[in-house]
Amino acid sequence: MTLICFLICTNISAQTKTRGSSFFTTDLNLNNSKTVKLTDLKGKVVLLDFWYRGCFPCLKATPDLIKMQEEFKNDLVIVGINDRDDKEDITDYYAYKKGNYFSTYKTETDISKNLKINAFPTFIIINQKGEVVKTEVGFDKGSIRKTIKKLIKENKS
Repeated sequence: MTLICFLICTNISAQTKTRGSSFFTTDLNLNNSKTVKLTDLKGKVVLLDFWYRGCFPCLKATPDLIKMQEEFKNDLVIVGINDRDDKEDITDYYAYKKGNYFSTYKTETDISKNLKINAFPTFIIINQKGEVVKTEVGFDKGSIRKTIKKLIKENKS
């Protein structure tokens, strides 16, 4: 019961903090030695995946996220946000999983802490205008996929 309350409270806190806000002012250093300027991603749906290697549900979600990235490759950008693991560990993990998206790694900037992300995995979906439209704690592939499809469809009509 305590765990359920914690997850619900964490989710509400994250939604209040981010929903509808502009998230595109942040630059992210990735494990492929590039920096993603979120302002450059406007026009695409962005899925931020807050994860770390010691989180089994996070790791379990990876194959589905890789498939989602491939399915929506022209309209979706998935960026992993990992404030706990070193760059080499993340690079090795994605090479092993044959992942086609990249992740931040442990640096001085703790994005998860700044956004008050306390449960993992947490996903933030950002629309093509740079607005946060959904925050979800835990991986519900159907729910995330449905939101992404809806945003892509709305943008094309």
